[in-house]
Amino acid sequence: MKYKAEIFDKFQYLYDVTGYSDHQVHCVIHFNGKANAEVMERAAYLLIKAVPILSRTYIDLGKSSYWEDADPSDWDDLFTITGNREDFDRFTNSKTNQKTGPQIKFCLLQGANDSLSVVINHMVSDGAGFKQCMYLFSEIYSKLLNNPDYTPDYVVDGERGFKSIAREQGVMHRLGLLFINRRDNNQKSTFEFPMVESEIVSPFIVSRELSQDLFQNLKSCCRSTSTTAAYFRALSEMLGIKGRELSIPIMIDMRRYLKDKSFRALTNLASTTIVKAAVLPDENFETTLAKISSIMNKKKSGKLGMNTFLKLDAGFRIPFVNAYGIMGKTLRHPKIAMTNIGIIDATRLSFADLPVKNALMFASIKYRPHIQLSVTSFEDKITFGIGLYGSEQDRERIKNLLDYLDAELKSAGGA
Repeated sequence: MKYKAEIFDKFQYLYDVTGYSDHQVHCVIHFNGKANAEVMERAAYLLIKAVPILSRTYIDLGKSSYWEDADPSDWDDLFTITGNREDFDRFTNSKTNQKTGPQIKFCLLQGANDSLSVVINHMVSDGAGFKQCMYLFSEIYSKLLNNPDYTPDYVVDGERGFKSIAREQGVMHRLGLLFINRRDNNQKSTFEFPMVESEIVSPFIVSRELSQDLFQNLKSCCRSTSTTAAYFRALSEMLGIKGRELSIPIMIDMRRYLKDKSFRALTNLASTTIVKAAVLPDENFETTLAKISSIMNKKKSGKLGMNTFLKLDAGFRIPFVNAYGIMGKTLRHPKIAMTNIGIIDATRLSFADLPVKNALMFASIKYRPHIQLSVTSFEDKITFGIGLYGSEQDRERIKNLLDYLDAELKSAGGA
C-alpha cells in the first residue's frame, strides 16, 4: 500500500542529496545496570508494528514520492548487540536506509553498565517526535518484562502533515502571519565555522555534559535562552566577529500550536526562527542574555516559526507549480544553526527497574561547512552536541567551540 510523503519528509531527503545533513536523529541512553537484551529486541519489533511509518520504505519520485509497506522479516539490522565501544560509536554516527528500511535501528552496548544507541530517519520524525517514540519504546519494554505476551493494542498512524497547525489559524490571521517575520527563513550565511581542508572525513559527534552544579545555578526559566546567548558569545569570540551581526536559525517545535498534543502520528513538525544579534566588544553575559531574551520575546508574540509553515502550505497549493523542484534548486542551508531538543522526561523514559543515568539526543550530522548545536536535558544534566562529517582537525575545533560555550555558561552560572 502507498502512503503520501509529506512536505517535510521530502525536505529532509533533499537535505541529504543537496549536501546539508545525513537526515538522521541520534539518541544515546546510558543505563545504571544491565538491560534484558532479548526483551529489548522484542520491544523494538513491537514498536515498528505500533508505529507503521518506521517499517515503511521511501520511493523517491520527486513531488510524487511516497512511502510503502515493507516486510520486517527481511531486516537483520533492526536490533544489534555489541561489546565494543568503537563499534557502538560507529553505529551512533551511522544512517538508516530510507529505500530499504527500517527507518529506525537500535544497538545495545553490553558492559558493566549497558548503553543503548538509537538512530531514526529524520524524514519520519523530528527530535520531539523521536522523544515520543522512545517513551513508547521504554513503555513496551517495561510491559514485556511483566507480561512476555504483551502486544500494544493501538497503532500510531495518524495525519503526518502540518495542515492541522495551519488550519488552527484563521484565514485573515494566516495572511497576516505570512507578512510578519517574512524573512524568518534560512538566509545566505555571512559567516561560517572555520574548517580544515581535507579529503579524509568521517562522521562524528562531539558532546559535552554540563556539571550538575552549573545546571542548578542556571535559572530554569532561562536555561534555553542562556544557552543561546552563550552560543552567540562563543561563536563571536572564536570567529573574531564581535560587534558584527550574526544570524542563527533556531529550530522550533510547532506542536506548541496544536490543541491536541497526544502522540497520534510520528512526523516532522519543526520550523525555524532566525535570531540576529551582535555581541559587542567588552559586552558582559548579562547584556547579551537580555538582548537575546528581548528578541525571543518579540518573536513569540508573532507566532514563532509559523511564517515558514504557511509559506510552504501556500506554495504547495499553487496549481501547475512544481514546488518540490523549485525547493531542490533554491534550498539555502544555514552554515551555523542551533536546535534545543529540550527536556527528555525521566518519568516517561522509564525501563521498569533499570535506572537511566543519562539520555542524550543529537540533531542530524552535518556535511561541511555546516554545523548545528544540539541541546538536550535529562533530570539535572544538560548535554550539548555537534555532529559533523569532518576531519580530526575539525573535531578539535568543535571541541574548542564547546570549551568557549562551557566557559560562557560558567560565567552565567557563577561557577
